[in-house]
Amino acid sequence: MTDDEDEVYHPRLMMLDDFGGEIEGRLKYHKSLYQYRRSDTQPDDWDFRREEHGPLDPGFSSRMQSYEDLDMAEVDEDEEPHRFRITSKGRRFARGLSNGLSKLREGFDEQRESMKEIASRNRGRSGSEIEQDEDVQDAKDEPYQTDV
Repeated sequence: MTDDEDEVYHPRLMMLDDFGGEIEGRLKYHKSLYQYRRSDTQPDDWDFRREEHGPLDPGFSSRMQSYEDLDMAEVDEDEEPHRFRITSKGRRFARGLSNGLSKLREGFDEQRESMKEIASRNRGRSGSEIEQDEDVQDAKDEPYQTDV
């Protein structure tokens, strides 16, 4: 996903909202985003890198810091696992953006439905459990530090 598309769609913020407003664990967040990126409705131009625990979103930390600076998300990294929470401002933004894009962008409703399905499936699972899914394991088979 190019930076321009990322700024338009804000998939990290929408995913956080779809998880009920909170995701516990960086691994869980990254793997869920990767599964969304791999879905049939999402273009493949959103880069992930093969790291120690599988595919990671290299723009994740800076984007989450931006959301935190804008009071759209809270990131608690003081303890493991890290906790990511959407604020009420972030929730209003994500839902308003979703409503607008569903009217303006062809295929956006399918993308949102895919993200909601992934969030629903992964909500009660740990990052380690998601890491065992076939699509994540396939990415882990790729050479270390390559784009997947």
